[in-house]
Amino acid sequence: MDKDLHQTAADAARIMNYKKHAEQLSVPVLKGFERKADGNPLTILLAEGYGFTEQLTSDGHIESDQFEQHVDLAINNTKQFMLNNGCENVDGSFIYHKDYKSESFQFKLYFCDMIAQVGGERKIIRQLIAYFFEPKMRDFYQLTLSVGPFSMPTEKLKPGVIDLQNDQVTATLDKMMTTLTDNIQYRQ
Repeated sequence: MDKDLHQTAADAARIMNYKKHAEQLSVPVLKGFERKADGNPLTILLAEGYGFTEQLTSDGHIESDQFEQHVDLAINNTKQFMLNNGCENVDGSFIYHKDYKSESFQFKLYFCDMIAQVGGERKIIRQLIAYFFEPKMRDFYQLTLSVGPFSMPTEKLKPGVIDLQNDQVTATLDKMMTTLTDNIQYRQ
């Protein structure tokens, strides 16, 4: 029993550590969004507005040479979550978008389409996820913008297709994410 208690204490200390580490970051909340409470201990920021959700989470400390592997791990964990919750087209759900560099950080961006039956109706949530490594405390972060769910089929977006020219929903996610990634900084 002491072993379980020790592990629980170690896990709680780790979560407190990366939440403390996250305080060194200034992460903007998009204009018109309202902060929300979240019971997930990995969530650092949750805000909603205009049908969109902004969320910042952290897995805590990694070494800089582990970034690519940790991105793969985060994607695979999300795919497993999707499989466990009956989502469709899980293998084709993540679409690499681009690598992006702001003044302070480098990001790897992916779109993700979560398609599932909800109340007997097919629904889709589109996400744009920016993974990044914070080099001072060496923590891994995931910044996610989500929109939806939309009923399927949808005229707003096509699952698995990233069309920034003709798809207003996807273009808006991209613009909003650029605003966020350009403005994440270290606190003074």
